[in-house]
Amino acid sequence: MIPRALALGFAIASLTGCSSVPTRHAEPGFNPIANPSTDVRRFVADRQLWTFKGDKGWAYYTPNSIIRTTSTDRKILERLPSFVELSILHYQSDLTRLPRPSQPIETYFFDTRNQWETLTRSLMGDRASVYLSIERGGYSAKQIGVFYDIGPKDSFVICAHEGWHQYSHSTFKDPMPVWLDEGVACMMEGFKWDEQFPDHPRFLPWANIERFDQLRSAYKADTLMPVHSLLTLRPQDLMIASTDKPAALTYYAQVWALIHFLNEGQDGRYQSALHQLLRDTASGAFRSKLGKHDLRQFNTRRTGPATLLNYLPPGTTLGQLDRQYQQFIAQIVRVGSRNRIVMGQSPITR
Repeated sequence: MIPRALALGFAIASLTGCSSVPTRHAEPGFNPIANPSTDVRRFVADRQLWTFKGDKGWAYYTPNSIIRTTSTDRKILERLPSFVELSILHYQSDLTRLPRPSQPIETYFFDTRNQWETLTRSLMGDRASVYLSIERGGYSAKQIGVFYDIGPKDSFVICAHEGWHQYSHSTFKDPMPVWLDEGVACMMEGFKWDEQFPDHPRFLPWANIERFDQLRSAYKADTLMPVHSLLTLRPQDLMIASTDKPAALTYYAQVWALIHFLNEGQDGRYQSALHQLLRDTASGAFRSKLGKHDLRQFNTRRTGPATLLNYLPPGTTLGQLDRQYQQFIAQIVRVGSRNRIVMGQSPITR
């Protein structure tokens, strides 16, 4: 995604060319986290030495994930396994009940960008240049995420966002509309570290200062897009059409707000539609509800107004929906709302 990563959804070949065969016992002199905390052990079923091109690291195995890392940062090593595992559980229950992944979610977290680039070239082959153009953070492809350390906060935000793509792309039977996939991924970014258990994330969908600030900036500049544009555009369309990054950033901020609107706006009028849409993409019932023209557009671009309108109450029009959505944005960006976003609280007035 922009600016952190762009999830392109390409298939990955087998992991060849990586020195990734783990051994059971750490080598003498290499012990960045010699005694994992009890907290870490709650989520880690196994921990093995892992090496990548001669750089030593660890492989962690949790119930739903495999995490391979070359990081030597104690905080990263203590927090990453539980964060990834709890994220996957969060994806399955935050909005509606969704299925457990049928295969482990695989995450590579590198200490340096050079290591990240080396694996990317090996995994992606001829398509590596597309991924290497990502300026910061990493990407996901099906159930695999490949990241590098960009700081104590943003590194985990990327894992949360791309982790949704890893989970949904490998678990759902139908592909998701782009606006839904990216909107939910942005919603999953919100978290704060628990004050009582500092290595545990508390997932708070509204706790997303970056998306909120961009949304408010676009609102003040009168550059918000209508709902129709959000349903028909893709992030890459905005990147191709313009070198102006705020357009793509505004798209992400708006689909983040769109998911919140569908989940909370209009006194919950559209919540059941959002939940059913997610369940249908998970079960494989989504595409069967599209007409021939709409299905053709969806199969080509994963976009189209029908991807949402088909689920809304009968008679709902795009014009009506857009007016309600724009009013919702005006409400959440009003003066004083940012303090609630910082605390991870909904800015909606009840």
